[in-house]
Amino acid sequence: MLRNKEQQELQHVPEHVVLNILCRLPVRSLIRFTCVSKRWRSLIISDPQFGNSHFQLAASHLRQNVLIVNVSKGTLGTMVPFGFQSVQDKFSIKNLTSPFQRCSQIPVMGSCNGLVVLANFHPYVRVSRFQPCSDDYNSLVMWNPSTGFFRNIPCPNFQIGMIKLTEEENGIGVYYGFGQVSASDDYKLVVIPNLGAFMEVQVFSVRANCWKVVKAPYLSPYRPWSEELGTYSNGAIHWVSNREPGIFEPPVYAFDLANEEFREMPLPVLSRNEDGVEMTQIRTQVLLGGCLCVMFQDVMPQDANKYTEFWVMKEYGRPESWVKLFGFNLHDLPDVFDSFCSRLFWNPIFIAEDGTVVIKLRTQKELIWIKCRKEEKPFCTDRYRLEEVAEQHYAFDAILYDETLVSIPE
Repeated sequence: MLRNKEQQELQHVPEHVVLNILCRLPVRSLIRFTCVSKRWRSLIISDPQFGNSHFQLAASHLRQNVLIVNVSKGTLGTMVPFGFQSVQDKFSIKNLTSPFQRCSQIPVMGSCNGLVVLANFHPYVRVSRFQPCSDDYNSLVMWNPSTGFFRNIPCPNFQIGMIKLTEEENGIGVYYGFGQVSASDDYKLVVIPNLGAFMEVQVFSVRANCWKVVKAPYLSPYRPWSEELGTYSNGAIHWVSNREPGIFEPPVYAFDLANEEFREMPLPVLSRNEDGVEMTQIRTQVLLGGCLCVMFQDVMPQDANKYTEFWVMKEYGRPESWVKLFGFNLHDLPDVFDSFCSRLFWNPIFIAEDGTVVIKLRTQKELIWIKCRKEEKPFCTDRYRLEEVAEQHYAFDAILYDETLVSIPE
């Protein structure tokens, strides 16, 4: 407790000095300080100008956490929310309050500057595919897990849940991504229903609080894009097509958020792997400290996902700047990829230049931290397994997010 003299001295500290001090403190400390006064709580949690100032000062040394979205499958096929968790440094697990009052299926649609976009749709409602979204079955929210801030986003002019429901039977997919337009200090959510003959790009501007439609040609005529969730880097959302051996060499498709236009970027020229077998599939692309990164996998019929390489574009937009970071054989990690299923159903959610790779094993419900140095075999450094309840089945997703105070009120 402060003594009376100290309290009096603190009251005479100019407010701009206090703000300068607070802007330089870690997010976790500031969250604790919200109990000091109503003014501080409002400043830390709700003031977008303070949040942006703090973000600008802390951008080079932000803490990064893994957000886990865990949904359990209940009786009669209904989806029951199990919870949101934040995996912080040294495996400190923090349970988070859901931004939804009711939950069903919750795909993660992107993460940028501490803001995460989540969709909440009911997978069993059959309505016309082109009917506008219903609030009873569909909602979008932009959420800051660090502060609890959330903002509802109006739904686009198609039923996300219905497209997801009919994807397998009709060949219809939906792709999405979320990122920032730095020049205008705007954030945009991109949702692309793939209707076969063309791609209708729907873009939501947070600043304008409205959707617009951008027509685009069908850019991948041979095979669909490898991931629904696009990767945000350098003001654009990126997707990549799966490789069609001997027929089609796919580029990276970048949707520029400022110009709202697509452009193509070539992939790196790959050498053959140690067995002389050319890489045949691209499953995803991930981020490396803001740089665009792609992951290649050698998929062989008798041994799924045997070899993996990671490449980074050191200078964005310059194809000659692609550099191989490292590669590893899944058989070098028998304690992680100990079954055919685990080798087949895994995805990286973050990699770092020091060789750290964080992956999720969907079948085992685990997060794995791997260290992979050049010319050395990879090794597992840490792992976190989701807690399960008896007689419950789980679906889970995970994404990296920055610890910030950023908020964008309506």
